[in-house]
Amino acid sequence: MVTVAAIIIGGLALLAAITYFGKWSYLWNEWLTSVDHKRLGIMYVIVAIVMLLRGFADAIMMRSQQVLASAGEAGFLPPHHYDQIFTAHGVIMIFFVAMPFVIGLMNLVVPLQLGARDVAFPFLNNLSFWFTVVGVILVNLSLGVGEFAQTGWLAYPPLSGIEYSPGVGVDYWIWALQLSGIGTTLTGINFFVTIIKMRAPGMTMFKMPVFSWASLCANILIIASFPILTVTIALLTLDRYLGHPFLYQRYGWQHDDVHQPDLGLGSPGSVHPGSAGVRGLLRNRRDLLA
Repeated sequence: MVTVAAIIIGGLALLAAITYFGKWSYLWNEWLTSVDHKRLGIMYVIVAIVMLLRGFADAIMMRSQQVLASAGEAGFLPPHHYDQIFTAHGVIMIFFVAMPFVIGLMNLVVPLQLGARDVAFPFLNNLSFWFTVVGVILVNLSLGVGEFAQTGWLAYPPLSGIEYSPGVGVDYWIWALQLSGIGTTLTGINFFVTIIKMRAPGMTMFKMPVFSWASLCANILIIASFPILTVTIALLTLDRYLGHPFLYQRYGWQHDDVHQPDLGLGSPGSVHPGSAGVRGLLRNRRDLLA
């Protein structure tokens, strides 16, 4: 309830400040409906930071509960509440912290490195962001309205089935990840096309900075893995309501979304050469392929 209260109080304070200073029109026209890649990148990073604070609060509650339990006390979290926090923490840190932060960096950096005015599909970029935001809202809404899944962040059946999880928690999990997964898939397509088709004249693939190469690899992984994740979650819905638990188990481990933040490995390759006063890393095709 402390986390719920903090979210409600913080949200009301933010709404009151925006109303007091009369910034609703400015926010709507310049930010919320913007298709500018830099502003969308900033909003992605803000979402990631906000959810990082939420994930940090979950981690503090989990560790505090474990400390009290190890000392022989019952702790302050009932078992079902601890399971919800454990599940939410894993989902938040991967899908709503790491992924928005990585996508925000790509929005801020990649078009500038390529010499492009914007991404290939600006409206799709904005739509992808709001898919992610709706997923964020669902995860946080579950704290005060209903409950979140108690299944662990991979939601294995039969525990996630209707027999053992009859509440709305697994449904929150399904829709939050389904919507954010669709948004991430659209982002992957958008940046893949941007990198392939919108480079400045004279910039060949092997003249791209290393961060753009890392972004290209990350988006290929996104395009390859997130549709599998989306279909897998749809199969979990069938498992839950039609009773076919073999479907989700078969495909649940075939998505590699946890590797998408590997984009961060390309960041030092862009920063360190400039700091060291050298022209850059990856000066030939062999290095790039490595």
